[in-house]
Amino acid sequence: MKKTAVFAVLLLCIAAVLTAGCITDDPAEPIDYPTAIVGDWKSVGTYDAADNVKFHMIYHFKEDNTGTVVADVNGKAISTIDVFWGYVDKNGYIVGYPTTENGDYLYISEDGKTLVNEFGETFKRI
Repeated sequence: MKKTAVFAVLLLCIAAVLTAGCITDDPAEPIDYPTAIVGDWKSVGTYDAADNVKFHMIYHFKEDNTGTVVADVNGKAISTIDVFWGYVDKNGYIVGYPTTENGDYLYISEDGKTLVNEFGETFKRI
């Protein structure tokens, strides 16, 4: 009987250790994809301008489906373009540039912290 009780306690301890990470007090909130893009996003990499100037691209998306794209050098905007954006599917968005009649397709990551464009360039939420 004593061996059975020790074995049962050992099994309970092992089960407790193995399931300890399965319980969470903070379940992940589901992403509201139609509005998940709203906010500011900065390119992870830099781009090249004249005279060896390197800059980041920063998207500013507003709730009214408008925004701007800014070429940023050390916190200073060297160029700004107005944009409009729309939700396309589960995690995809189209961004239009009215001055050039061009657009980009962006995807948001499952955790809502990264945007990726069709060229594989990434942007992090700031």
